[in-house]
Amino acid sequence: MASESASGGPHDEVKAVTLRTFSGHDAAELAAANLEAHGMECWINADDCGGWYTNLTAPGGVRLLVRASDVEAATALLNAQASPAEISQIEAEAAASSPPETVPLKKLSWGQILFGVVIGVILCLLYQWANKLGTKTHYYYTKDGKCDEAVVYRDGHWVEFLQDRNLDGTWDSWTYYEHGYAVRSEYDNNFDGKPDMFVTYSNGCTATLELDTDFNGIPDEFYIFKYGVPQQEDMRPNGSKFTTTREVFQNGVLVEILRGGDSNGNFKEDVRYDPFFNPISINANSAVTNTATTFQLLSPPLK
Repeated sequence: MASESASGGPHDEVKAVTLRTFSGHDAAELAAANLEAHGMECWINADDCGGWYTNLTAPGGVRLLVRASDVEAATALLNAQASPAEISQIEAEAAASSPPETVPLKKLSWGQILFGVVIGVILCLLYQWANKLGTKTHYYYTKDGKCDEAVVYRDGHWVEFLQDRNLDGTWDSWTYYEHGYAVRSEYDNNFDGKPDMFVTYSNGCTATLELDTDFNGIPDEFYIFKYGVPQQEDMRPNGSKFTTTREVFQNGVLVEILRGGDSNGNFKEDVRYDPFFNPISINANSAVTNTATTFQLLSPPLK
């Protein structure tokens, strides 16, 4: 038997003797459990780097050490035939003290990885969709800290654009959107808190325009546009049912003015203009006379 020093505590060393050498850890631990069950202190020693390299135990084996004073009793105990009850107790203690079995990790298949990616994308999209629900307003400020613009979103869509053009703290311009396109605008041009200009849009271009020229809340001038180019303007003061004055445009240029309209749609005066707003001819109609006057241009027409 070889003797070794074994640590019996943090501050003392005891004389230990190799009681028996086993071929593996299982048998050595079973014998050690038998000795400890009878109150004998023992140690297991092997040159296998703490159990990491079990193949190194073949040359030197796994050694069971006891105190030198317990050699005879330990030898007799190991040589004696253990009862079934003792064997069961030793095995139970050994099973309780042994580390749990480690289940090797299974590798994920490409199908499982793809399924996880798809689920992650769906959850991300659902989060973004839920985050857009409801009405939210984003405010924008000038360099001196005054709020001059605001954008309103509803369920993630741009629905309104507001402006405070004179920076008095009150909105004076409102533009409304549907499906990402402007459909209507209102403007408060005299900053009295009430809109006095109304614009509608079609395919992103101005379609109609109404002006409240006397700021009494009732539009007086009505414009019609085609592809954003003015075509006609009717003057109906205070929402009159008939047009008193009409302006006609060609390619966005004023070419004709009709004045003195009545409820039958007739006008007393019709003046036509050249592209430089020079009158070309005038037709005046009245209940007494019916005259037509033509103006001759002083400068030759453009070729």
